[in-house]
Amino acid sequence: MATKRGRKSVAEQATNLRVLPTALHKRPSPPDDLTERQCEIWQAVVDSEPVEWFQTAALQSMLADLCRHREAIEQISEVLGLFKSDWLKNEEGAKRYNSLSRMRREETKAAASLAGKLRLTNQSRYTPQAAGTASRNAAKTPPPWEM
Repeated sequence: MATKRGRKSVAEQATNLRVLPTALHKRPSPPDDLTERQCEIWQAVVDSEPVEWFQTAALQSMLADLCRHREAIEQISEVLGLFKSDWLKNEEGAKRYNSLSRMRREETKAAASLAGKLRLTNQSRYTPQAAGTASRNAAKTPPPWEM
């Protein structure tokens, strides 16, 4: 049978459409080894992306690591939030504060790196040109004093 040349009609194109079963596109559940807070972070991230975003084992593993880092950042930040400025006056307090700050910085770097690799950040999704266009086209809100 000879192939027809030129554009296909709408009817011909419609016969080539396939609907994928919805079972293929299911949001992944968090792994069993995550803590309750890590599961909450997992769910928030997974729910904020398209259904098919985290379908591979590699992506799910990276997402689990991201959740672990995010929880660690929260825990360290909580301890730093309780830190009293008087404690910085002695050497031991200053060392502890610097140690906690360094830990949070390292955890934040790791989380940011994973978020970029998972394409969760705007910087990892848009070219500089597209970001510039989106910024210029964004609705400008009036300054607070004009509201």
